Amino acid sequence: MKCLILCGGRGVIDPVTRTRIPKCLMKIGNRPVIWHVMKLFSKYGCNDFVLALGLGGDQVREYLLNSFELLHDVEINIANNEVKSLNRIPEENWTIKLIDTGISASTGARIARCERYLKYEPFFIAYSDVLADVKIDQLLDYHKASGKMLTVTGVNPPSRFGTFYLNGDNISSYDAHAKLEMHQSRINGGFMVANENLFEKLSPISECNLESEIFANLIGENNIGLWKHDGFWQNVDTERDLEYLQSLYDINKRPWLGIN
Repeated sequence: MKCLILCGGRGVIDPVTRTRIPKCLMKIGNRPVIWHVMKLFSKYGCNDFVLALGLGGDQVREYLLNSFELLHDVEINIANNEVKSLNRIPEENWTIKLIDTGISASTGARIARCERYLKYEPFFIAYSDVLADVKIDQLLDYHKASGKMLTVTGVNPPSRFGTFYLNGDNISSYDAHAKLEMHQSRINGGFMVANENLFEKLSPISECNLESEIFANLIGENNIGLWKHDGFWQNVDTERDLEYLQSLYDINKRPWLGIN
């Protein structure tokens, strides 16, 4: 199966260079967020990626065209100017298509503009700035069993403001990264599975929005499913989000890759 990753947006200010870069290129350790997203799918055998590039796509393209070469150990022969790779890297089995979908198109239009590379079989959809320990195989099994056109991962997000826990009128504990307790609702966790006939609902016109338009239409047809994920989930919207993920990485915890 293929995985479509939506890459676009105004980006954020890099805390190191103080320049604006796409959120998916913010680094955790020595790899950008999008690498971590792709690594999750690769862990489950999905190594064929289609990246829908929007605003900032030129920076994503530059990273992917150039940076993987830097992962190899190399031998340089100065006499004849030859460069020889000394090792293989796990990412060598990745296939990545970089598709320019315009700088202002909405998510539904971006997906529609990638149809030629995704049609004829079900495919995954993911955001490029969300990390989670989603069991991709279980998500796919749930989707197949549901018979729905689209399955969305539903999560309880972490609270941005921390949570006080009470024992009567007294505070018993505080958790800076507690999850919001939404028992009867979930937010879109950014990991989806779609059948190929989803393209019948999409339009390449820029205003076609997956979240506000297509979701509503599919709900009306009872053709969208929600797979609940209660494990680790974190989006990267702010410098604070990145610092939290980096703090986990620094103590050798990468729950989104199964390292706890």
